[in-house]
Amino acid sequence: MKTISTPKKSPPKGKIKGELGSNSKELEKTKEAVESAKQEPTSTNQELQTRNNLLNESYDYLEAVLATIHEPMLVLDKNLRVKSANKTFYEIFNVKEKDTEGVLLYNLGNKQWNIPRLRELLEDLLPKNTYFHGFEITHVFPLIGEKTMLLNAKRIIQKTNQEELILLAISDVTEQTNARRKIEDSEKRYNMMLMNSPFTFAVLKGNNLVIDLANDKIKEVWGRGNDIEGKSLLEIMPELKNTKFLKMLDEVRATGIPFHGIEVQSPKNMHGQIKEDYFFNFVFQPYLEADQTISGITIIGNEVTEQVIAKKKIEESEKKFKQLAELLPQKVWTADEEGNKTYFNQTLLDYVGMSYEELNGAKWKQMIHPDDWEEDEMKWKKSIKSGKIYQSESRFLNKAGKYLWHMNIAVPLKDELGKIVLWIGSKTEIEKQRKQKEILKEAVEGRTSELKQANEELIKMNKELEAFTYVSSHDLQEPLRKIRTIAGRLLEKENQNLSDSGKNYFHLMQNAAERMQTLIQDLLAFSHLSMADRNFETIDLNIIIEEVKIEFKDALLEKNAVIEVNEICNVKIIPFQFRQLMHNLISNSLKFSNPNLPAHIKISSEIVSNSKLNFVNLIPNKEYCHISISDNGIGFEKEFAEKIFEVFQKLHPKDEYAGTGIGLAIVKKIIENHNGIIFATSILNIGTTFDIYIPA
Repeated sequence: MKTISTPKKSPPKGKIKGELGSNSKELEKTKEAVESAKQEPTSTNQELQTRNNLLNESYDYLEAVLATIHEPMLVLDKNLRVKSANKTFYEIFNVKEKDTEGVLLYNLGNKQWNIPRLRELLEDLLPKNTYFHGFEITHVFPLIGEKTMLLNAKRIIQKTNQEELILLAISDVTEQTNARRKIEDSEKRYNMMLMNSPFTFAVLKGNNLVIDLANDKIKEVWGRGNDIEGKSLLEIMPELKNTKFLKMLDEVRATGIPFHGIEVQSPKNMHGQIKEDYFFNFVFQPYLEADQTISGITIIGNEVTEQVIAKKKIEESEKKFKQLAELLPQKVWTADEEGNKTYFNQTLLDYVGMSYEELNGAKWKQMIHPDDWEEDEMKWKKSIKSGKIYQSESRFLNKAGKYLWHMNIAVPLKDELGKIVLWIGSKTEIEKQRKQKEILKEAVEGRTSELKQANEELIKMNKELEAFTYVSSHDLQEPLRKIRTIAGRLLEKENQNLSDSGKNYFHLMQNAAERMQTLIQDLLAFSHLSMADRNFETIDLNIIIEEVKIEFKDALLEKNAVIEVNEICNVKIIPFQFRQLMHNLISNSLKFSNPNLPAHIKISSEIVSNSKLNFVNLIPNKEYCHISISDNGIGFEKEFAEKIFEVFQKLHPKDEYAGTGIGLAIVKKIIENHNGIIFATSILNIGTTFDIYIPA
């Protein structure tokens, strides 16, 4: 089957031409569009490059800003890992960049940023808010110590990639905080000191004098309770209305000039206390604001009631004293604590013929003799400094122009605290006593000269006595020894050629020589007691008693004697003298023992006080060692109690009892050398007791 195609009709020539023209225009437009399209990528690239450059500049600018910021800053990601930190952060917290970026904030620097309060802020507070500002944290860092920081944080979400970042700024306010704390502590201590001060303190504000601040002391003094702040002064104390105190306060507030009151008495019914009289030292001071305007008044006071009352009592006492001083014939004066003369009685003024105004000051020096002034003034200044009684003697000028000797005495009058408040002095004329003193001085000097001469004679006599002692101990005893020796040999070898009468004479000669030799030895012993060195030692008396007992061993056996020793104490004695004393007393007891009884000697001692004994010859209230030596011998009559201690005194014939009568005199001399006393009591045919008291 054939397809029949229908031929197309060709357009008219004019129409084609028009279409070509139209197409040509469209081609031009298309060409322009193509050219324009070719130019668009170039423009876009330029715009992108410009924007990229601006972005880089912004990054550089931001980095420069962060680098130059004085405060540490951190950029954290949403997981609180450090993306970056500025230079200040690394320097202050002593960490390095390689140990910081990409690290969890809490793990930084060996976990020194693991701060509970910081975690709370970042993990709890920040997600709920876009930022926080001015949170203060104090933390101790191991490497840099305690730091106080103010934290500022802001959450940032990048729009392009929706990344969440946290910008954390840290302000180190450690120094400011420490300074603030010191100021706060200082203010706290100041306020505590002020509120607990013994001084009264209050601040009144405004024209109505409203009590802004009042410490405990002023509340106590006012006695209007503790709840007075916020109330006006007249509200709590209406009695102040129309008083001088209210006028003073108004004047200080108006003029700005402080008012000082000294020992001012407050109104009678002003206080809530029982005390009726109150005296104060106080100041009303204008209260200035920062701009120097007066907004109120500060009251600072100190109660001086007791001081004022005491002062009045002293003034009253001084008044009575002056009234009494005017009646005295003595020259009386007073001075203050620094030594300045404050009063002369009329007797003194009449003596010098001057008034108080004339005498006080420089004139006083002119009244003292120039030769006495320096020493007198030195003593007076020394007494003022030490507070001790002043005493001196100086010549004082009377109105007749004569200097007469006076005794000067001043006594300090002190208060309860021991502070001198007044000197009370007197001048007593001692011209006659001084003349008598001069006469006595001349007499003493004359007597001293006589004593010196007598002492020289005594020294001469002592030398002669020493010579006699030497002769006695050598030259006199030697013939006696020869007499005894020759008599003994004659009796031994010529015994058969001698008659009984001759033998008796030789025995008598021997006995006489022996007694003479014993007497010389006793006299030497007695004289040595005065000349011997007195070296005291503390010693057990038992030692001396035992030594003496050994010396009398044979005599004790012969007499069948017993020496009983009880409670012997240590004594301070001259040992060789006390040995002589014990020897003489025991010898005396054995010599005068009762032939019908075994001899019994008792020795004891104890420490006693003279306050109980009351012996006149001993020192009162001093302790003494009482030594008692008693026996059961023949005794003696009471009237011989003193006589037995005298030299050459014997109560029995020499034929009955041998001895020289010096033994007990030696005992007494030894006791006197020990500053003690001895006395004897005896009953005939019963026994004798010797009581000795020497310093313990």
